[in-house]
Amino acid sequence: MKKTFFLAIASLTLLFGCDSFNKEKNPAYTINASISGLADSTSVILNLVRDGDLQAFDTAYLNNSLVSFKGILESPEMIYLRVGNTRKLINLFGENSQISIKVNIDSIDQAKVTGSSAHDDLMDFKAYMKPIDERSAMINAAYNTASATGDEAKVNEILDQYEALRGEQVVMIKEFVASKPASFISPYIIRNYLSYDMDYPELDSLLTLLDSGVYRSKDYQNLFEHVTTLQNVAVGMPAVDFALNDTTGNPIAISSFKGEYLLIDFWASWCGPCRRENPNVVALYNDFKDKGFEIIGVSFDDDGNKWVNAIHQDGLTWPHVSDLKGWGSAAGKLYGINSIPATVLLDRDGVIIAKNLRGDALRKKLEELYAAENQNS
Repeated sequence: MKKTFFLAIASLTLLFGCDSFNKEKNPAYTINASISGLADSTSVILNLVRDGDLQAFDTAYLNNSLVSFKGILESPEMIYLRVGNTRKLINLFGENSQISIKVNIDSIDQAKVTGSSAHDDLMDFKAYMKPIDERSAMINAAYNTASATGDEAKVNEILDQYEALRGEQVVMIKEFVASKPASFISPYIIRNYLSYDMDYPELDSLLTLLDSGVYRSKDYQNLFEHVTTLQNVAVGMPAVDFALNDTTGNPIAISSFKGEYLLIDFWASWCGPCRRENPNVVALYNDFKDKGFEIIGVSFDDDGNKWVNAIHQDGLTWPHVSDLKGWGSAAGKLYGINSIPATVLLDRDGVIIAKNLRGDALRKKLEELYAAENQNS
């Protein structure tokens, strides 16, 4: 695995050094958009994602339904055109080429984009995934109905269906990425559809499928950084220490729990799956807390009152910490957490021995650990 990273670093250095060459070869993009159904002088704002947020880079105004933008992209990436004062966005995967858009404001999701091969690949991907997306929409509708009526048995049945569908989705996405290793869409797809619930070995193996030509993309760079983070907190590695304040403002460090099995439980008061899992965690804690097992809850909340209320409502009697920065949680960044609930299990020496175990799987793991200790005592 280390060889993969050394090669990637070398390739990134080479490609960054060649940026001026790439820009001379494809000097700029031109986007000519025809947007019908709007008055003249309506603003159209070109946005790009920077530091996790949409940022405005250029503004133009409709004239006879036409608007034009020019600029330079360091590499192909998603472009978002915001129309007027609405929340409507025209999304396209742009590159340094002559790009045309034709769309009616009342059917903005049916925009016709030509001139970008990367966008063509994105459309191929969407068509490829359409059957899965349609089934997912049906499952979501059924879930909303069951949830609204309080049918817990049905909710659990639907969640099982979703997990099975997610398995099919992952297989299909991996196959698509493998078929387009040189497309800038591939790192974009991995980042947006797979990376949030994959751990180091699986995600690293996906990146090795990609051609070096896409290493300069912002999506690849983000993935590379994420994989490096995950490598540092992979199973078998010593836990990366951190200290955050508890509900009373006192700092607690995870290193203070050495000598016990420790479950780091990443959650939030607003996270439905987390709250549904909490009764299982409570039962687990009650069964093992007297055997040298502890939990520290790390919240992704940004509202202290909601955080504390959820702790009391769910009867979570173990230590809890948070910096109340939501997804900006310092501990979450250290452990590469992109989705919750998420768990990291440490042994008595503070070494990571399992990740993302919940319910029966987590209980079985603890039983195995204590059984092994009893045999060796």
